[in-house]
Amino acid sequence: MTYDFLLFLSERCPLIRAYGAIRFNAKAKVSSEWLAFGSFYFMIPQVEFIELEGGSMLTITIAWDNDLSWSWENAINALQETLCKVSSSIVKFPKQTPPTLISSSQNIPSKVDWDLAVNRALQMIGQNDSLLTKVVLARSTRVVPTVDIDPLAWLSCLKVEGENAYQFLLQPPNAPAFIGNTPEQLFHRKCLHITSEALAGTRARGASQALDLQIELDLLTSPKDDIEFTIVRETIRRKLEAVCEKVVIKPEKMIRKLSRIQHLYSQLSGRLRSEEDEFEILSSLHPSPAVCGFPTEEAQLLIADAEVFDRGMYAGPVGWFGGGESEFAVGIRILVLLYMLGQG
Repeated sequence: MTYDFLLFLSERCPLIRAYGAIRFNAKAKVSSEWLAFGSFYFMIPQVEFIELEGGSMLTITIAWDNDLSWSWENAINALQETLCKVSSSIVKFPKQTPPTLISSSQNIPSKVDWDLAVNRALQMIGQNDSLLTKVVLARSTRVVPTVDIDPLAWLSCLKVEGENAYQFLLQPPNAPAFIGNTPEQLFHRKCLHITSEALAGTRARGASQALDLQIELDLLTSPKDDIEFTIVRETIRRKLEAVCEKVVIKPEKMIRKLSRIQHLYSQLSGRLRSEEDEFEILSSLHPSPAVCGFPTEEAQLLIADAEVFDRGMYAGPVGWFGGGESEFAVGIRILVLLYMLGQG
């Protein structure tokens, strides 16, 4: 893979960032909805609005290179044209998801095939000579709504509901929109300091404070969830130790509460031995055992064989980097919008 856009990133210009995502499995066959994304898709925004503490900032980026034949005037004219397009499309989006009726839906795989895949995975884990201790299978649901969906309006609603989570929308030109609301951080790096998170085990939130605390206690004391969480946390720890001088885990295990669900959670931090390339760190930490399994290679083989759809960017890294800093999340809880507003 080549990363020509890296030419335009520099620690001297920390506000210039590349945003994008990487496929869960670059070797898997690519389905039609993911073709435009390739093995990875990154872009540097020409116009970017950044919210800061106590204020906001509008940044404009010119891709300048001595080999380019563009003049300064041509660059400014192109930016003015882009700003006109942006300003004409800015609207105030609702804070609640517009009512959307479902015309039809299809689960992939079916309930019968899903049960067969799960039972097969359990049998493999239970074999005496099997190295596999954890595997995470995924399902896909294809939904046909009765009305057009505006991806930006949905993103706006996710931002309101998505407390303590990452909301994102990535859309190559004339391609489907990749929308998500993930609570799971893969890593955050600033110079030599790096942090990651272990997230596993899931329970619903309680309707009352007393019920919520009861559910929390059940999750904290569940042997099954503790085993799953420990696998995730210790795998991330070992991967960080391969590139860090020292890794600190704090807390060892606690509850992280989201608006609708709660998880077991731990934060890991360390100091990198060198300012590793982002893609070296990504290749070390991805895939997370929380979305793949353990050991990684055995889990990936079973996923590739058992799943009948292309994960694409689902469960892959999604985030940004530039200026000596980077932050990536795990692309779960996602929607791929195949037809945009007014296009189908």
